Amino acid sequence: MAKVTRRERERQQHRREVLAAAQELFSRKGFDRTSMAEIAERAEFAVGTLYKFFKDKKTLYRALILDTVQEFAQVLTTALKTRGTEVERLERYIETKADLFVRHIPTARLYFAQTAGAKYVPTAGLDRDARAVCKGVLDALEAVFRAGIRKGLFLKTDPRMLVLGLEGVGNAFLDELIERPDDFSAETMAGMTKTIFFERIRLKAR
Repeated sequence: MAKVTRRERERQQHRREVLAAAQELFSRKGFDRTSMAEIAERAEFAVGTLYKFFKDKKTLYRALILDTVQEFAQVLTTALKTRGTEVERLERYIETKADLFVRHIPTARLYFAQTAGAKYVPTAGLDRDARAVCKGVLDALEAVFRAGIRKGLFLKTDPRMLVLGLEGVGNAFLDELIERPDDFSAETMAGMTKTIFFERIRLKAR
């Protein structure tokens, strides 16, 4: 792996600072009411420096969403591939996803506000790169279901349907979390998701 130069490390750090400033302002003021000049001021950069990273506000927003999606994907894929039975790995995935949702409420709220139909199809506002990242996670999830079906842990059915069912339950809680964040914790979301989902598909040990 090529060594990252000091200049590139500094550039990456500055980019993160810009995105953090944008996320804060978008969440507090809204996307439309936030200007690039305000983001630059909050990040303590000149406006011209900001435009070296992002050509406009929409590009910055897409980068913010893609970075969040990539973080989710990395953490969730790790949860699925860590040792354990298929049931344990799925439970860890559910718990990890609930925790990520809770920690990223501002970004989720921003995304839902900017994306028509996201309440029903959470990937509706994602670009091609972000969708590809999401597909990688769903493929890893499907592989766990497929292995569990082979071992007789889950109902013998199309594993992709199980993926869609699990994601549907989790996304329903995300919508409620955004609307009523004080009423939901990561533990509550994970516990209810596991109860609702596994009660239907998990086979009793013989």
